[in-house]
Amino acid sequence: MQSNRSDRPYGTAAIITVGYGNKHLPFFYTCIWLDQFPLKKLGIICFIFKLSMVLDPFDYIATGFFLLAVFHTLISPVLFRKGEALIDYAWQTSGGKMTRSHWLYFFGVLVRYLGEVEIIFGLWLLPLLIVSLWRFGWDATLEKLKLKTEYTEALFVAVLMTISSAQPILYISQRLIGCFARITKDSVTSWWFLILTLGPIFGSFITEASAITISALLLAEKLFCLNPKQSLAYATIGLLFFNISIGGTLTNYAAPPVVLVSQKWQWDSFYMLIHFGFVFACGIVLANLLYYFVFQEEFKRLEKERLSLLAETGPAESLREKIPIWIVIGNIGFLVSTVIIKDYFLLLFGILVFFLSFVDATKPYQGEIPLQKAFLVGFFLASLEVFGNLQSWWINRLLSHLSFLPLYVVSVMLSSFNDNALISYLATLIVPELDEMKKRAIIGGALSGGGLTIIANAPNLVGWSLLRKFFPDGIASTKLFIMALVPTILVAILFMFKEWIFK
Repeated sequence: MQSNRSDRPYGTAAIITVGYGNKHLPFFYTCIWLDQFPLKKLGIICFIFKLSMVLDPFDYIATGFFLLAVFHTLISPVLFRKGEALIDYAWQTSGGKMTRSHWLYFFGVLVRYLGEVEIIFGLWLLPLLIVSLWRFGWDATLEKLKLKTEYTEALFVAVLMTISSAQPILYISQRLIGCFARITKDSVTSWWFLILTLGPIFGSFITEASAITISALLLAEKLFCLNPKQSLAYATIGLLFFNISIGGTLTNYAAPPVVLVSQKWQWDSFYMLIHFGFVFACGIVLANLLYYFVFQEEFKRLEKERLSLLAETGPAESLREKIPIWIVIGNIGFLVSTVIIKDYFLLLFGILVFFLSFVDATKPYQGEIPLQKAFLVGFFLASLEVFGNLQSWWINRLLSHLSFLPLYVVSVMLSSFNDNALISYLATLIVPELDEMKKRAIIGGALSGGGLTIIANAPNLVGWSLLRKFFPDGIASTKLFIMALVPTILVAILFMFKEWIFK
């Protein structure tokens, strides 16, 4: 007797693509047949969508270069290590072979720079620019790639990273978190837990870029300097990226994916708090607690290490004795002003110029300002945005044909190799407009997937650039993905449960 397909607990997934047309009018239709879920509840989901009415081959080329850039990002640690090894070898063989070692050193530096995540998407823009110029000409290329656009978000992140890295901002943040640390216990564990909990939540008020800068620098001082095991190091950076991505949801102006939709969809801060902020804050605490219990023994070892170093060197000099209060207030003023004028490109440049002048006048109290790192991060974000804008031809059509649960899952997946702000921006372009549950599914998925890779959330690269010195072999994308996947699944369960209650 033939079995009934609908009674099977699991089914199959098939993707059938049919194409026809000539070189001027290529048409592509895709049918995705999903019955991978309990079919009595969800049934068979089948939808057909046209990838493009008239699809320019340039769209394929742009997506191809984008995927190559993503792959390049994944292998960047390998290139960085190879470059470092060539540079070391060039130094070792320099005696009596200057010409050879010079070119070997040059090649090593070149390979190392190919492993620098910040330049990868900008590097792959070069062949795309050449193809576009050949096909469309100069003026049309500027329009198509949106090279005339002022990339305000990229500059905003760079300016915030510059200001937030100054010593007075770190001082006030350390004092604030230190108040809670002393209530519990001034230990490695308490600092780790509070930085990864309060730091991301502060992001709802001082923006994610500033929050990850402060959190990363404090983690470097309180945890990474003690040389934790690699597993804890990856768990920490995975939690940092994930928590920062979802921690800015208590307001409607701090997280880039939310900023891009809040005005059009009329989501105020109260809406964000009710539908996202509360459940995500609970997810941050639960994820931190989970990893705390997993790494209890390692935290005990690190605490012994900290006490041993403290006995040898004595307590560090108090920052409060070094930094006058008026300088702290001045730095906070620059930080707040930057958040207020974040949408105005020219004013952001003005703030940066005045801040650097202030830093120069108060140099003994400011510490090292990572200006080069900050603008490399800004260059990365602008390059990623150029590429991302060219992916709307397939992302938009995919998002518009899915129900709530598949939409959330696909949003998480897309965010892992796109900037999650791009996913939310494309959601505002879908016509007809989505219902409220689908809107929350897209934004919830985009935020939840923001910690899975370095490129998933704009501020991730800020944290990566500040902490990569503690990862001599580079940050392995697979290890980061695995460590961030656990809290991502945990928060997904909480979010789905919340939606089920509100339904």
